[in-house]
Amino acid sequence: MFSFSTEQKVFDIHGVPFGGQPGQHPTVLFGTIFYGKQFREFGSTRQERAEKLLAVNEEMGDLTGNPPVVDIFIDREEDIRRNIEFVMDHISDRRPFAVDIPEAGIRMSTLRYLADAGLLERTIYNSVNLGLIPEEFELLKKNTPAGAILLGYNPKDFSADGRVDILETGAGMIEKGIMDYADEAGIEGKLLDTGAVPFGHNAAETIRAVPVMKNKWGMPVGCSFHNTVESWSWLKKYRKNGLHGNGFEDDSEKKIAHDVYRLCDIASNGLVTLYGGSFVLYGPIENAQLAFPYVAMVDKIVSEGAEDYFGIVPAEGHPRLKLE
Repeated sequence: MFSFSTEQKVFDIHGVPFGGQPGQHPTVLFGTIFYGKQFREFGSTRQERAEKLLAVNEEMGDLTGNPPVVDIFIDREEDIRRNIEFVMDHISDRRPFAVDIPEAGIRMSTLRYLADAGLLERTIYNSVNLGLIPEEFELLKKNTPAGAILLGYNPKDFSADGRVDILETGAGMIEKGIMDYADEAGIEGKLLDTGAVPFGHNAAETIRAVPVMKNKWGMPVGCSFHNTVESWSWLKKYRKNGLHGNGFEDDSEKKIAHDVYRLCDIASNGLVTLYGGSFVLYGPIENAQLAFPYVAMVDKIVSEGAEDYFGIVPAEGHPRLKLE
């Protein structure tokens, strides 16, 4: 169990607490919708499916005590309004949400839309990263979201120290550290992401960096470690072609391979919490019914140990108190 001597900050983003000592607040779970080509064509049947996924995500959060944050993926200008409005219509107005946007130009257009719609106070910007351009930075200062994920991905150094360096100094790749940009933009809810990488690229440092950053800065830390598992070549081949690589003998063997893939994917999220993380990007929102109970179980373990060893009392609504 971890307990940090550095004072641990708690950021309240639209009513959801992020951070604190391990065992104090429940792990916040981000589930992504509209990723890739999911619901690209948006007829009535797919709308109903998307509504159901959002409802289940909300229900699992209420059930376990782990706050759900919908991570809205946007990679086309024409989807900005549609994706955000749809989610706003189907989640509680007491929840924050995240916008997950890989391209700087679309991030800027989305910021303008969020400002016009009066939604910045609920927004978690995903993410401030190496791809930040001057125009985007200036826009962030004028249209500042309540929170942002600060991505500690350092393509030149995958060690925990390298990830710290990109956040602290820019690691010689940008003029200043990503944390400095966030500070200057006035972003209060800073969520540090250790930057998941594939196996073979110091993937373990993704997890090791969680307590390193918590101890250094006392801020909320997390990541999307499921991306590491989903990039695992052997697991993908096993899921597609079975144990011996030449197909499945029957449907039951195929189901087992599929279940193993999902088991590894979901289990990866618990490692983040076990190492002191405050939030997890668990991946596709379809996984909510598996991710929430699993992370809630790890939260219970961490909380019990934190109180036994360090006297950390869980906050009201923590999974340890809700799921007896």
